[in-house]
Amino acid sequence: MAPQVELPRVPEASDESDVLREQLEYLIEHAARGVACGCTECQRYLRVRSVLLEIFAEPPRPPRANVTQIPAPLARAA
Repeated sequence: MAPQVELPRVPEASDESDVLREQLEYLIEHAARGVACGCTECQRYLRVRSVLLEIFAEPPRPPRANVTQIPAPLARAA
């Protein structure tokens, strides 16, 4: 009788949002230690933080044109 061969197990794919949440929690915990050591995790945290908070930044104001506005004519009294 031939020996039984166990087939390798293939793990199920993780939900992408769970992976992102786990990574964000890891980076927050690393940054919460209070010492910005400048390591790759600190740099990743700063990049992620910048992207996630980008929506709250004020939009850049367009440059003002040097246009002289003509005032509206005054109404005449009857």
